[in-house]
Amino acid sequence: MIGKVTGGSNPIGLLNYCYYEKEKLSVAEKARLTPADVRGEIVYIQNLGINTMPDGRFDMDYLAKQFRDCADKNQNLKNYVWHQSFSFPKGEIPTKEQIQRISTTFAKDFGFSDNQLVVFQHNDTNHAHFHIVANRINFNGKTTANDGYSYLKTGTFCRKIEQELGLQTTPNMKALLPEKEREISSNTLAQSIRDKIDRNLLKHKTMEDLRKSLEKEGVKMYQNRGVSFLDTKTAAKFKGSDLGREYSLMNIEKRLGQQPEKEKAVIPEKTKDIEIKSSPKLEMDWGMGL
Repeated sequence: MIGKVTGGSNPIGLLNYCYYEKEKLSVAEKARLTPADVRGEIVYIQNLGINTMPDGRFDMDYLAKQFRDCADKNQNLKNYVWHQSFSFPKGEIPTKEQIQRISTTFAKDFGFSDNQLVVFQHNDTNHAHFHIVANRINFNGKTTANDGYSYLKTGTFCRKIEQELGLQTTPNMKALLPEKEREISSNTLAQSIRDKIDRNLLKHKTMEDLRKSLEKEGVKMYQNRGVSFLDTKTAAKFKGSDLGREYSLMNIEKRLGQQPEKEKAVIPEKTKDIEIKSSPKLEMDWGMGL
């Protein structure tokens, strides 16, 4: 099992992607949607109320509104949406019960036990996988989930779950990626650079402060349209995106709490509080792509 993590501030885009595989939907496009457009099966949900449409589809706008209402209690955290995905080796198909077990364990280990969280299962690619969409802010307005060292924590979590559930062991988190990315991921120098980035991201809020701090540890950071890192001892250079999705320029800016230059965030209007209900488990039918 391998895992990936990203963050953001737009719950409706992510929820639409996980449910319909379409991040941006106009009013007209939403009106034309039918059950045939659903690509993700909701297999677990916690601390969220659900609204079912006449044709049986779940209302993603209703879920997104609850995420935003909760996030309004903490204006200091912009990227409050946590997106975690887990993928399995070809041929391994986890049961709904296993996915639910993984999801509840993830919530406990990563600080989401009392937070809003919904899980979508996808089965229409070569590798079965599922997506977790969670709110880093709880109902008291407290940030309960720290995204620092998320790459390392995810790897440790995957090995733990594989052992507990008797799943196939995937020693390299990115063993299912293309060969070039796989080689970079297994490179010990690349991992050392990731560790330094993760460690320093916890200390700083700006790209300039991060750059200066990394340089003291022997890593030069270059920023243009993207970001790259040079190890000064070996002269080895890595693109941020080659180190992993969370090391791209956009995601590093997000992890610093900055607004990515290429992303114009849509700030939702504040809405009045609504009653939040807890529904521990839902089981239905479905599929989609990572």
